[in-house]
Amino acid sequence: MKQVRWVGIAAICSIFGVLACSSGGEGSSSSPVQPPAVVSVLPQPDDSAASAVTAVSATFDLAMQTASASSFTVYGSQTGKLSGTYTGGDTTTLSFDPAANFKPGEEIEVTLTQSLTSTGGAELDQSYVYRFVVETGGGTGIFVDVDSQTVPDQFNATAVVAGDWDGDGDLDLAVANSGGDKVYILRNDGTGNFAISSTISDQVGASAIVAGDWDGDGDLDLAVANFGSNSVAILKNNGAGTFTVNSTVEGQQGARALTAGDWDGDGDLDLAAADISSNSVAILMNDGAGGFSVFRSLAGLDGADGANALISGDWDSDGALDLAIANFGSNTVAILTNDGTGVFSLKSTVPSMVGARALAARDWDGDRDLDLAIGNFGTNTVAILKNSGSGAFTLSQSIANQTGITALISGDWDGDGDLDLAAANFGSNSVAILRNNGIGNFSSLSAVAGQIGVSALAEGDFNGDGFLDLAAADYGSDSVHILNNQP
Repeated sequence: MKQVRWVGIAAICSIFGVLACSSGGEGSSSSPVQPPAVVSVLPQPDDSAASAVTAVSATFDLAMQTASASSFTVYGSQTGKLSGTYTGGDTTTLSFDPAANFKPGEEIEVTLTQSLTSTGGAELDQSYVYRFVVETGGGTGIFVDVDSQTVPDQFNATAVVAGDWDGDGDLDLAVANSGGDKVYILRNDGTGNFAISSTISDQVGASAIVAGDWDGDGDLDLAVANFGSNSVAILKNNGAGTFTVNSTVEGQQGARALTAGDWDGDGDLDLAAADISSNSVAILMNDGAGGFSVFRSLAGLDGADGANALISGDWDSDGALDLAIANFGSNTVAILTNDGTGVFSLKSTVPSMVGARALAARDWDGDRDLDLAIGNFGTNTVAILKNSGSGAFTLSQSIANQTGITALISGDWDGDGDLDLAAANFGSNSVAILRNNGIGNFSSLSAVAGQIGVSALAEGDFNGDGFLDLAAADYGSDSVHILNNQP
């Protein structure tokens, strides 16, 4: 874990001379106040099975002010910015007890912002951002495609995301339809049956969609990458699951993929967009109220060509979220590291990922660092890359017989506490369920047939039984299939 460290006054004196640090004479100043350091957090970073009823806590080496306790933020990927109770002021451990339980399989992102202040009046030197995944209630990893739960009239469904849009406690869906230039909001009746509740038009060539509480009001908003109009649309939720276009970030040449995270550690969620036409990634910073602007554009990443997929995670465990980019054209994955302020630089390039088309990141082997899975469209394989702990990745397994992979997603399908994979196989019209043996080696568990040109996947407990289900967006059949995980 990254420590927020204090440079002592003695070190300064050794550089500038004793007289400059003398306590006597006019103009002398008192010694600087020691800033606090992060000692530990719970749940631990990249925990794959955190309790759904746990509090989130951070321990420091100094007592922390009560007034600054709320300066660490907690976001649920399926629920938005979480409300709850902060405790521990004037002690070394601050805790946040959420008002509601986490959802099964939900990813939780926590930011310890620099505004956290010790009782001595010093702030953190740097923010600290980390994530963990919530446990599931079981399941077998055997999925059934129920015809009655298929949602039709999705024109070239290209992307899908799950979240509780209307705040009623169950998970809904949003589907990007590149053919119809629309986003459809699918409302869950609480039993896993979905129906179209509203439509957002003029999303030209909608190719990717991501959810996040951009304005911090406690409900989930959306962002859509529009390939046809070279833009990213920010869709604001009114709290009841009705979305309106709040703003548009122009100049994204062939916007193809999106990911969200707090890049600069200020407590709000930012965005990154992969622009396949310009072979670049745009870092979009949030002003705290849900307004986004281009902070910088990353181009010329060691010959990267055809940026086609994007994912975020803390590869080097330094408390800042990094990025990985799948480059379909150059058959590589670019690993980018973040300095903690949202400034990214190329760390390394993983070669021989032929037609790299999809990405997933989780701690497959349980060693508390994030590994990568890459769906290689060209070789019909899933490559599992193990992380050394410092963000250096090496190939540990290649899973064959995956035909035309278009998407990867990770979750604990069988409820054993480690995270598995699912691969969308566009070429074979199926979803492959891959089981993790607990140390990061995968084998085939099951396959779900009948997905005509499956293009994207989303996960969540759609029917409320505690098991992780799947939603498959089918480009070929203009539909969304709900795949129920069996007990």
